[in-house]
Amino acid sequence: MIWFKNRPDWQLLCGLIISLIALKAWLTAAAGFELHYDEAQYWEWSQYPDWSYYSKGPMVAWLIALAEYFFGHGEWQTRLFAWLSHGIFLLLIFVLTRRLWDSRSAAWWAVLIVLTTPLYFTLGLVMTTDVFLFTFWTWGLWAAHRALNQNQPRAWYELGAAVGVGALAKLSIGLLPAVIGLLVIIIPHWRRHLLNPHVWAGLSLMLVCMSPLILWNYHHDWVMLRHELGHVSHQEWSLLRLIEYLLGQWLALSPLIVIIALPLLARFPRIPRHRLFWLISLICSIFFVLKAGGAKVQLNWPAPVYIGFIVLFAGAIPNFSSLKRRILLLGIGTSLAFMAVGYFPYFFGLPAKLDPFKVVKSWYQPITAISNMVPTADFILTDKYELAGELAFYWPQRLPVYITGSAARRFNQHDLWPAIDREAGRNAAYISTDPNPPDELARAFRQCTGLQPVTVHAHDGSLLRTLYVRHCRHYVSIVWPKPQFY
Repeated sequence: MIWFKNRPDWQLLCGLIISLIALKAWLTAAAGFELHYDEAQYWEWSQYPDWSYYSKGPMVAWLIALAEYFFGHGEWQTRLFAWLSHGIFLLLIFVLTRRLWDSRSAAWWAVLIVLTTPLYFTLGLVMTTDVFLFTFWTWGLWAAHRALNQNQPRAWYELGAAVGVGALAKLSIGLLPAVIGLLVIIIPHWRRHLLNPHVWAGLSLMLVCMSPLILWNYHHDWVMLRHELGHVSHQEWSLLRLIEYLLGQWLALSPLIVIIALPLLARFPRIPRHRLFWLISLICSIFFVLKAGGAKVQLNWPAPVYIGFIVLFAGAIPNFSSLKRRILLLGIGTSLAFMAVGYFPYFFGLPAKLDPFKVVKSWYQPITAISNMVPTADFILTDKYELAGELAFYWPQRLPVYITGSAARRFNQHDLWPAIDREAGRNAAYISTDPNPPDELARAFRQCTGLQPVTVHAHDGSLLRTLYVRHCRHYVSIVWPKPQFY
C-alpha cells in the first residue's frame, strides 16, 4: 500500500497498461479465443490497404496491417493495437475523472469500475472498433468539458480531432457532436459559442480528419451511409424487445453496480460543471432506449454513452458509507466472477451451448484440415462474409476469398473488390456451413466434387459446427445474383 501511494499516478497507469496487455495475451490464449469473424474481417481488409471500407473507416485495418508488418501474422498481432487503445482509454478515464472531481481517489475508482465492467473489458479484449470508439469518445468528452465549462479555445480543436479521427474507427461517434451541438443550441449560456470562430474551426478540423472516409464513400456510392441507415431503420414497436435490451444492458454493466449507481445518477447534478456529462449520457441513453423499442439494438452499441455516467458515479464513491462501499466491492467481485465463467465455461461445468464465446473457438484446426484435404485450390469460395474472414486468416497459404452472390445476403466489402471473373479457368475450394450449395455453383464450374465434411466439436463433445467442402475445377464466369440490401 505504501508503494502504491508513493509513486506518481502515471507510473502506476503505465504499469497497469503493460500488465493488462500481458493479461489479455494470456487470457485469450488460455480461454482458446481465436478470431471472431469481425476481427477476421478486419484482418482481411488490412490485406487490401484503402482509404476506407464498406462498413467501417480505415483505422482498424491500418493498425492491423502495421502490427503485422512489424510482428508477423497471428492473433495477438491482430489484437495488439486494440489492447493498447484499451489502456489509453483507462488513462483518459483517470485524467477526466480527476480533473472533474479534483480527486485522485475518484479517478482510481473510475478506472477500477471500467476495468471490471464486463462490457468494456470484453470489448477491449479483442480487435473491435468499439475499443477505439471508447478512447476517442472519452477524449471528446474531456475536450467538450474544457471548451464549454472552462472556455478553453484549444479544446474545440481537440473535440474536432477526437471526433474526426474517431470516425475513422466507427462512425457512431457522430452521436457525440450531435448531442453537444443540440445542447449548445438549447442552453442559453452555451449558445454564445455559436459565434465563437474556434467552434467552426474545430468543426472544419473534424471534417479534414474524416476526409479519407468521406472521399472514399463519395467514390463508392456512399455505401457506408447506406449500411448505417439500415441500423437506424424503424420496425414495429416491441415491448419485449425493449425489455430484452434493458436486461442485456443491466447484465453487461454489472447488476449490483447499476443498482447502486441509478439513484445517484437519476438526480440532476447540483455542480454546474458536472451537468454536461450528465446531459450527454442521458440524451444518448434515451436515444438508444427509444431505438430499442422500435428496432434491434446490439449489446455494444450504447456502451460509449455510459462513460459520462461512470465518471460522475466515481466521484461519489469516496463519500460512500462503509456498507455501500462493501456492496460496491461485492458488485465488482460479481462482475469478475461473471467474466471468469464466461471466459472459462467448461472449467465451471457449463455445457457448450451456454458458452457465450463459442463463435471464437476452434477455427484453426478445421480450416487447416480442409486445406490439407483439398487437392488443389487457387482460390476459396464461400457464402457468408463471416466465414470468409476466418478462411482467409487461418488458411495456411494466402489465397483470394470470394463470396457467392446470393440475393439473400447483404452487401459487404467483397462486393467492392475485384470480381471472381478474374479466376476463370482456375480451381477452388467451396466451403460453407450449409450442406446445400447454391444452384449457381454447378454452372460456375465444370465439375464440383463433395469432400468429407469437417465436424468441429466443443470440449464437452457436442457439435460446434460442420464445414461442408467441395473441390471445384475450372471456374467459368457466370452472373451471380446481387445482394438486395446493405
